[in-house]
Amino acid sequence: MTPEQRVGQLFVFGVVSTGATEEQLRDLARYSAGNAFLRGPTDLGVEDTRAVTDAVAGVTTYAGVKPFVSADQESGNAQSLDGEGFSALPTGLEQGELRPARLRREARTWGEELKDAGVTLDLAPVADVVPEDVGTANDPIGYFERQYGSDPASVGNHVAAVVRGMADAGVATSVKHFPGIGRATGNTDSDPQVTDPTRRDDPLLESFRRGIAADPPMVMVSSGFYPRISDGPRACFNPTIMQGMLRGDLGYDGVIVSDSFGSASVAGDPPGKRALRFFRAGGTLLLDTNADDLRPMARAVLREVRSDPEFARTTKENVLRVLEAKDRFGLVGR
Repeated sequence: MTPEQRVGQLFVFGVVSTGATEEQLRDLARYSAGNAFLRGPTDLGVEDTRAVTDAVAGVTTYAGVKPFVSADQESGNAQSLDGEGFSALPTGLEQGELRPARLRREARTWGEELKDAGVTLDLAPVADVVPEDVGTANDPIGYFERQYGSDPASVGNHVAAVVRGMADAGVATSVKHFPGIGRATGNTDSDPQVTDPTRRDDPLLESFRRGIAADPPMVMVSSGFYPRISDGPRACFNPTIMQGMLRGDLGYDGVIVSDSFGSASVAGDPPGKRALRFFRAGGTLLLDTNADDLRPMARAVLREVRSDPEFARTTKENVLRVLEAKDRFGLVGR
Protein backbone atom coordinates (compact mmCIF):
# COMPACT_ATOMS: atom_id res chain seq x y z
CA MET A 1 0.00 0.00 0.00
CA THR A 2 1.00 3.60 -0.52
CA PRO A 3 1.19 5.93 2.50
CA GLU A 4 -2.12 7.45 1.42
CA GLN A 5 -3.78 4.05 1.25
CA ARG A 6 -2.46 3.09 4.68
CA VAL A 7 -3.85 6.27 6.22
CA GLY A 8 -7.10 5.65 4.35
CA GLN A 9 -7.59 2.45 6.37
CA LEU A 10 -8.31 4.65 9.39
CA PHE A 11 -11.43 6.24 7.92
CA VAL A 12 -15.03 5.19 7.25
CA PHE A 13 -16.89 7.66 5.05
CA GLY A 14 -20.55 7.86 4.18
CA VAL A 15 -22.07 7.09 0.79
CA VAL A 16 -25.73 7.14 -0.14
CA SER A 17 -27.22 3.75 0.75
CA THR A 18 -29.38 3.70 -2.38
CA GLY A 19 -26.28 3.99 -4.56
CA ALA A 20 -23.07 5.98 -4.33
CA THR A 21 -22.87 8.81 -6.83
CA GLU A 22 -20.11 8.89 -9.43
CA GLU A 23 -18.60 11.83 -7.55
CA GLN A 24 -18.61 9.91 -4.27
CA LEU A 25 -16.95 6.90 -5.86
CA ARG A 26 -14.37 9.12 -7.53
CA ASP A 27 -13.54 10.88 -4.25
CA LEU A 28 -13.29 7.62 -2.31
CA ALA A 29 -10.72 6.40 -4.80
CA ARG A 30 -8.90 9.73 -5.18
CA TYR A 31 -8.34 10.11 -1.45
CA SER A 32 -7.75 6.40 -0.76
CA ALA A 33 -10.67 5.81 1.60
CA GLY A 34 -10.36 2.35 3.11
CA ASN A 35 -13.91 1.84 4.38
CA ALA A 36 -17.44 3.06 3.78
CA PHE A 37 -20.76 3.56 5.55
CA LEU A 38 -24.15 3.20 3.87
CA ARG A 39 -25.87 6.42 4.90
CA GLY A 40 -29.63 6.68 5.21
CA PRO A 41 -32.48 4.17 4.99
CA THR A 42 -33.12 2.08 1.91
CA ASP A 43 -35.63 -0.57 0.90
CA LEU A 44 -33.58 -1.86 -2.03
CA GLY A 45 -33.38 -5.37 -0.60
CA VAL A 46 -30.37 -7.65 -0.44
CA GLU A 47 -29.69 -8.12 -4.16
CA ASP A 48 -29.75 -4.45 -5.13
CA THR A 49 -27.85 -3.42 -2.01
CA ARG A 50 -25.16 -5.87 -3.10
CA ALA A 51 -24.78 -3.90 -6.32
CA VAL A 52 -24.21 -0.76 -4.23
CA THR A 53 -21.62 -2.38 -1.97
CA ASP A 54 -19.81 -4.02 -4.89
CA ALA A 55 -19.39 -0.61 -6.53
CA VAL A 56 -18.00 0.84 -3.30
CA ALA A 57 -15.66 -2.09 -2.71
CA GLY A 58 -14.41 -1.80 -6.26
CA VAL A 59 -12.87 1.62 -5.58
CA THR A 60 -11.76 1.05 -1.98
CA THR A 61 -9.76 -2.19 -2.30
CA TYR A 62 -5.97 -1.80 -2.22
CA ALA A 63 -3.27 -4.49 -2.42
CA GLY A 64 -5.88 -7.18 -1.80
CA VAL A 65 -7.31 -5.42 1.26
CA LYS A 66 -11.06 -4.96 0.99
CA PRO A 67 -13.06 -2.31 2.86
CA PHE A 68 -15.34 -2.64 5.80
CA VAL A 69 -18.68 -1.66 4.27
CA SER A 70 -20.86 -0.75 7.22
CA ALA A 71 -24.46 0.03 8.09
CA ASP A 72 -26.72 0.63 11.09
CA GLN A 73 -28.65 -2.63 11.16
CA GLU A 74 -29.47 -2.65 14.83
CA SER A 75 -33.12 -2.96 15.83
CA GLY A 76 -36.66 -2.12 14.80
CA ASN A 77 -36.37 1.63 15.11
CA ALA A 78 -32.75 1.72 13.97
CA GLN A 79 -32.71 -0.45 10.86
CA SER A 80 -31.27 1.22 7.78
CA LEU A 81 -31.46 -1.71 5.31
CA ASP A 82 -34.86 -3.03 4.38
CA GLY A 83 -36.61 -4.69 1.49
CA GLU A 84 -36.59 -8.19 0.00
CA GLY A 85 -34.19 -10.51 1.79
CA PHE A 86 -33.81 -8.42 4.95
CA SER A 87 -35.66 -9.43 8.10
CA ALA A 88 -37.79 -6.90 9.94
CA LEU A 89 -35.77 -6.50 13.13
CA PRO A 90 -37.41 -6.44 16.56
CA THR A 91 -36.79 -3.41 18.76
CA GLY A 92 -33.91 -3.57 21.19
CA LEU A 93 -36.29 -4.11 24.09
CA GLU A 94 -37.90 -7.02 22.24
CA GLN A 95 -34.49 -8.54 21.50
CA GLY A 96 -33.67 -8.17 25.19
CA GLU A 97 -36.59 -10.42 26.07
CA LEU A 98 -35.08 -13.32 24.10
CA ARG A 99 -32.75 -15.77 25.72
CA PRO A 100 -29.15 -14.96 24.71
CA ALA A 101 -28.76 -18.31 22.92
CA ARG A 102 -31.85 -17.57 20.83
CA LEU A 103 -30.66 -14.03 20.13
CA ARG A 104 -27.31 -15.37 18.95
CA ARG A 105 -29.09 -17.60 16.42
CA GLU A 106 -31.24 -14.68 15.25
CA ALA A 107 -28.18 -12.44 14.95
CA ARG A 108 -26.47 -15.04 12.81
CA THR A 109 -29.45 -14.97 10.43
CA TRP A 110 -29.39 -11.18 10.28
CA GLY A 111 -25.65 -11.30 9.74
CA GLU A 112 -26.00 -13.73 6.85
CA GLU A 113 -28.41 -11.27 5.22
CA LEU A 114 -25.87 -8.48 5.62
CA LYS A 115 -23.06 -10.66 4.27
CA ASP A 116 -25.15 -11.53 1.21
CA ALA A 117 -25.67 -7.79 0.68
CA GLY A 118 -21.94 -7.11 0.87
CA VAL A 119 -22.12 -5.41 4.28
CA THR A 120 -19.22 -6.61 6.41
CA LEU A 121 -19.54 -4.37 9.48
CA ASP A 122 -22.71 -3.82 11.50
CA LEU A 123 -22.48 -0.72 13.70
CA ALA A 124 -24.24 -2.55 16.52
CA PRO A 125 -25.04 -3.80 19.15
CA VAL A 126 -26.10 -1.13 21.65
CA ALA A 127 -24.62 -1.66 25.11
CA ASP A 128 -26.18 1.48 26.57
CA VAL A 129 -28.28 0.78 29.65
CA VAL A 130 -31.42 2.89 30.09
CA PRO A 131 -32.75 2.78 33.67
CA GLU A 132 -36.47 2.09 34.00
CA ASP A 133 -37.08 5.48 35.59
CA VAL A 134 -35.53 7.17 32.55
CA GLY A 135 -37.08 5.09 29.77
CA THR A 136 -38.29 7.03 26.75
CA ALA A 137 -37.09 10.32 28.25
CA ASN A 138 -33.63 9.32 27.02
CA ASP A 139 -33.46 10.85 23.54
CA PRO A 140 -30.81 8.78 21.72
CA ILE A 141 -31.63 5.28 23.02
CA GLY A 142 -34.70 4.95 25.24
CA TYR A 143 -37.02 7.00 23.03
CA PHE A 144 -36.44 4.57 20.16
CA GLU A 145 -36.35 1.42 22.36
CA ARG A 146 -32.84 0.65 21.12
CA GLN A 147 -31.67 -0.71 24.50
CA TYR A 148 -31.77 -4.38 25.51
CA GLY A 149 -33.07 -3.47 28.95
CA SER A 150 -32.30 -1.76 32.22
CA ASP A 151 -30.17 -4.42 33.94
CA PRO A 152 -26.50 -4.05 32.95
CA ALA A 153 -25.66 -7.74 33.34
CA SER A 154 -28.59 -8.84 31.19
CA VAL A 155 -27.86 -6.14 28.62
CA GLY A 156 -24.23 -7.28 28.48
CA ASN A 157 -25.25 -10.89 27.91
CA HIS A 158 -27.45 -9.84 24.99
CA VAL A 159 -24.70 -7.63 23.57
CA ALA A 160 -22.34 -10.62 23.69
CA ALA A 161 -24.95 -12.79 21.96
CA VAL A 162 -25.24 -10.37 19.03
CA VAL A 163 -21.45 -10.00 18.73
CA ARG A 164 -21.07 -13.79 18.58
CA GLY A 165 -24.03 -14.35 16.27
CA MET A 166 -22.82 -11.79 13.76
CA ALA A 167 -19.31 -13.25 13.94
CA ASP A 168 -20.81 -16.68 13.24
CA ALA A 169 -22.05 -15.17 9.96
CA GLY A 170 -18.70 -13.55 9.20
CA VAL A 171 -19.82 -9.99 9.97
CA ALA A 172 -17.92 -7.63 12.26
CA THR A 173 -19.65 -5.59 14.96
CA SER A 174 -19.10 -2.44 16.98
CA VAL A 175 -20.32 -2.40 20.59
CA LYS A 176 -21.61 1.12 21.32
CA HIS A 177 -21.64 3.90 22.70
CA PHE A 178 -18.84 3.73 25.28
CA PRO A 179 -19.00 4.65 28.14
CA GLY A 180 -22.77 4.90 27.69
CA ILE A 181 -25.48 7.35 26.67
CA GLY A 182 -28.43 5.65 28.35
CA ARG A 183 -28.87 8.58 30.76
CA ALA A 184 -27.74 11.31 28.37
CA THR A 185 -29.30 14.76 28.49
CA GLY A 186 -29.79 14.94 24.74
CA ASN A 187 -28.92 13.32 21.42
CA THR A 188 -25.30 13.61 20.27
CA ASP A 189 -26.46 13.47 16.63
CA SER A 190 -27.93 16.95 16.99
CA ASP A 191 -26.90 18.46 20.33
CA PRO A 192 -23.27 19.59 20.83
CA GLN A 193 -23.54 19.77 24.64
CA VAL A 194 -24.82 16.31 25.63
CA THR A 195 -23.71 15.05 29.05
CA ASP A 196 -24.15 11.69 30.76
CA PRO A 197 -23.65 10.97 34.49
CA THR A 198 -21.66 7.74 34.01
CA ARG A 199 -18.81 7.36 36.50
CA ARG A 200 -15.55 5.49 36.03
CA ASP A 201 -16.71 2.86 38.55
CA ASP A 202 -20.32 2.92 37.35
CA PRO A 203 -22.25 -0.36 37.74
CA LEU A 204 -23.85 0.25 34.34
CA LEU A 205 -20.46 -0.32 32.68
CA GLU A 206 -21.01 -4.03 33.28
CA SER A 207 -22.88 -4.19 29.97
CA PHE A 208 -19.73 -3.10 28.14
CA ARG A 209 -17.54 -5.40 30.21
CA ARG A 210 -19.64 -8.43 29.26
CA GLY A 211 -19.92 -7.33 25.66
CA ILE A 212 -16.16 -6.91 25.37
CA ALA A 213 -15.70 -10.41 26.80
CA ALA A 214 -17.27 -11.69 23.54
CA ASP A 215 -14.27 -10.25 21.64
CA PRO A 216 -15.92 -7.67 19.40
CA PRO A 217 -13.57 -6.32 16.72
CA MET A 218 -14.69 -2.76 17.50
CA VAL A 219 -16.07 -0.59 20.28
CA MET A 220 -17.65 2.74 19.37
CA VAL A 221 -16.90 5.68 21.63
CA SER A 222 -19.55 8.28 22.36
CA SER A 223 -19.37 11.96 21.42
CA GLY A 224 -20.85 13.12 24.74
CA PHE A 225 -19.31 14.75 27.80
CA TYR A 226 -18.80 12.79 31.05
CA PRO A 227 -18.21 15.29 33.86
CA ARG A 228 -18.20 12.58 36.57
CA ILE A 229 -15.33 10.84 34.79
CA SER A 230 -13.28 13.74 33.55
CA ASP A 231 -13.53 17.50 33.31
CA GLY A 232 -11.77 17.18 29.97
CA PRO A 233 -13.19 17.07 26.44
CA ARG A 234 -15.95 14.88 25.07
CA ALA A 235 -15.34 11.10 25.06
CA CYS A 236 -14.11 10.89 21.46
CA PHE A 237 -11.33 13.38 22.28
CA ASN A 238 -10.69 12.15 25.81
CA PRO A 239 -7.67 9.93 26.58
CA THR A 240 -8.97 9.20 30.08
CA ILE A 241 -12.01 7.50 28.55
CA MET A 242 -10.43 5.81 25.54
CA GLN A 243 -7.03 4.89 26.96
CA GLY A 244 -7.60 4.93 30.72
CA MET A 245 -10.99 3.23 30.85
CA LEU A 246 -11.49 1.27 27.61
CA ARG A 247 -7.90 0.14 27.11
CA GLY A 248 -6.87 0.15 30.78
CA ASP A 249 -9.84 -0.64 33.03
CA LEU A 250 -11.64 -2.95 30.59
CA GLY A 251 -8.52 -4.31 28.87
CA TYR A 252 -9.86 -3.80 25.36
CA ASP A 253 -7.21 -4.09 22.63
CA GLY A 254 -9.32 -3.91 19.48
CA VAL A 255 -10.42 -1.07 17.22
CA ILE A 256 -11.88 2.04 18.87
CA VAL A 257 -14.22 3.65 16.34
CA SER A 258 -15.83 7.06 16.62
CA ASP A 259 -19.49 7.87 16.33
CA SER A 260 -20.10 9.97 13.24
CA PHE A 261 -17.88 13.02 12.99
CA GLY A 262 -20.41 14.44 10.58
CA SER A 263 -22.77 15.18 13.50
CA ALA A 264 -23.46 18.49 15.20
CA SER A 265 -21.71 17.36 18.39
CA VAL A 266 -18.21 17.76 16.92
CA ALA A 267 -18.86 20.39 14.25
CA GLY A 268 -17.08 23.11 16.22
CA ASP A 269 -13.67 22.02 14.93
CA PRO A 270 -12.61 21.94 11.27
CA PRO A 271 -12.40 18.40 9.84
CA GLY A 272 -8.61 18.04 9.95
CA LYS A 273 -8.42 19.14 13.57
CA ARG A 274 -11.23 16.75 14.53
CA ALA A 275 -9.30 13.84 13.04
CA LEU A 276 -6.03 14.72 14.77
CA ARG A 277 -7.71 15.21 18.15
CA PHE A 278 -9.42 11.80 17.88
CA PHE A 279 -6.29 9.88 16.95
CA ARG A 280 -4.11 11.67 19.48
CA ALA A 281 -6.58 10.83 22.26
CA GLY A 282 -6.49 7.11 21.49
CA GLY A 283 -8.97 6.49 18.67
CA THR A 284 -8.31 3.96 15.91
CA LEU A 285 -10.96 4.32 13.20
CA LEU A 286 -12.84 7.53 12.37
CA LEU A 287 -16.42 7.35 11.10
CA ASP A 288 -17.76 10.37 9.24
CA THR A 289 -21.05 10.27 7.35
CA ASN A 290 -20.01 13.39 5.42
CA ALA A 291 -17.74 12.31 2.57
CA ASP A 292 -16.71 15.92 1.99
CA ASP A 293 -14.57 15.66 5.13
CA LEU A 294 -12.40 12.91 3.61
CA ARG A 295 -9.93 15.15 1.81
CA PRO A 296 -9.08 17.54 4.69
CA MET A 297 -8.98 14.74 7.27
CA ALA A 298 -6.72 12.46 5.24
CA ARG A 299 -4.40 15.32 4.36
CA ALA A 300 -4.14 16.45 7.98
CA VAL A 301 -3.20 12.96 9.15
CA LEU A 302 -0.65 12.51 6.36
CA ARG A 303 1.01 15.82 7.20
CA GLU A 304 1.20 14.87 10.87
CA VAL A 305 2.63 11.43 10.08
CA ARG A 306 5.41 13.06 8.06
CA SER A 307 6.27 15.65 10.70
CA ASP A 308 5.77 13.84 14.04
CA PRO A 309 7.54 10.49 14.60
CA GLU A 310 5.43 9.64 17.66
CA PHE A 311 2.20 10.26 15.76
CA ALA A 312 3.59 8.19 12.87
CA ARG A 313 4.23 5.29 15.27
CA THR A 314 0.70 5.51 16.69
CA THR A 315 -0.75 5.68 13.18
CA LYS A 316 1.13 2.54 12.17
CA GLU A 317 -0.28 0.72 15.22
CA ASN A 318 -3.78 1.87 14.32
CA VAL A 319 -3.43 0.70 10.73
CA LEU A 320 -2.28 -2.71 11.96
CA ARG A 321 -5.27 -2.96 14.31
CA VAL A 322 -7.65 -2.26 11.43
CA LEU A 323 -5.88 -4.75 9.15
CA GLU A 324 -5.97 -7.42 11.86
CA ALA A 325 -9.73 -6.89 12.20
CA LYS A 326 -10.13 -7.12 8.43
CA ASP A 327 -8.08 -10.28 8.27
CA ARG A 328 -10.23 -11.85 10.97
CA PHE A 329 -13.30 -11.27 8.79
CA GLY A 330 -11.79 -12.41 5.52
CA LEU A 331 -11.09 -9.04 3.95
CA VAL A 332 -7.33 -9.40 3.45
CA GLY A 333 -5.77 -11.28 0.56
CA ARG A 334 -8.74 -13.41 -0.30
